[in-house]
Amino acid sequence: MLMNNKSKLHRIKVSGYKSIGSGKSSIDLNLSNINIIIGPNGAGKSNIVSFFKMLSNIMTGAFQMYVGKNGSAENLLYFGSKNTPVINASLEFQNEKNTDIYEIALGKAVQDSLIFLSESIIWNGKRFELASGQKETFLLSDEVKHSSEKIVRGILSNCRTFQFHDTSATAYIRGATRIDNNHFLMSDGGNIAAYLYMLKNKSQEYKKYYERIVEKIHFVMPQFSDFILEPQALNEDYIKLQWKSTDGVEYPFGPEQFSDGSIRFIALATLFLQPPELLPSVIIIDEPELGLHPLAIDILASMIKTAALHSQIIVATQSARLIDSFEPSNIIVAEYDKSNKCSSFKHLDEEELKDWLEDYSVSELWEKNVLGGQP
Repeated sequence: MLMNNKSKLHRIKVSGYKSIGSGKSSIDLNLSNINIIIGPNGAGKSNIVSFFKMLSNIMTGAFQMYVGKNGSAENLLYFGSKNTPVINASLEFQNEKNTDIYEIALGKAVQDSLIFLSESIIWNGKRFELASGQKETFLLSDEVKHSSEKIVRGILSNCRTFQFHDTSATAYIRGATRIDNNHFLMSDGGNIAAYLYMLKNKSQEYKKYYERIVEKIHFVMPQFSDFILEPQALNEDYIKLQWKSTDGVEYPFGPEQFSDGSIRFIALATLFLQPPELLPSVIIIDEPELGLHPLAIDILASMIKTAALHSQIIVATQSARLIDSFEPSNIIVAEYDKSNKCSSFKHLDEEELKDWLEDYSVSELWEKNVLGGQP
């Protein structure tokens, strides 16, 4: 059986989900440690991120909540249930010895919801049918007994999506959070103060990673010296993201005094530079470059490469500067196929681009529409 810390998401197949068509128009992608998805607005990049977000909700027992928040089954099925009655998905995980495949089929039910028409696991070619007709995944039920079911549940539960776009005055990332909310970094960074507090104080080994995070933030924000991570005086159950500057002023600064780009970079540094054993097995993130200075984008790329030594990374981006930091083989081009009215995804072929790459960067070829992925 696959072990969670050794498995890799080798292949993903999806059909009938949002802008992803069915049959020949479905997607079938092999994934590496770093996967950078580029393409124009409306091509379907965010729908890949959205699919993994749905998967995260499935693995926390919140699938029906996800369907409701996203406007019902009709909005999730490709061109609605009359055109596409079923969403099919297959995720294949591999290590050196074994292959596990998780397959689901989702169909419309009453009250415009989605249910599991089927749910199964294939382990080394042997299929285990789990259940059908249920509203939430069988993998979270008390009836899960077989080791294959438990292992796949662990693998899938450790695939996590992140988006740090909300940095408004009322965003969770700028507010106080419970100090014990520190088991993992939340998808919106809302518990970042508690998480950094844990890294700083749990052990000397974890503190090294905390210090590396602080060092990267200082490099991007020279006025930043360190965080002031202490329980609040009037309520020790809560903590807030305070910090001090390099100019020696005693006045502590609060999270509201970080710019949007700065607080997003803090969240990115914490995500990618945390201890390897705490990293999700698969990290999916949408447009992490938003609001970042070009130098910060270069550092972001280096942090992604560091995290990719221990985890798989899937990034949807519009940043030409970011894609120039990676190999062409890491890049997946998303386009909207007008003739088939669906999203399409393809890996770059480095051999085909060999002559072009002697004179141009990947981003220049993208801008010239040699790669596709342009409006």
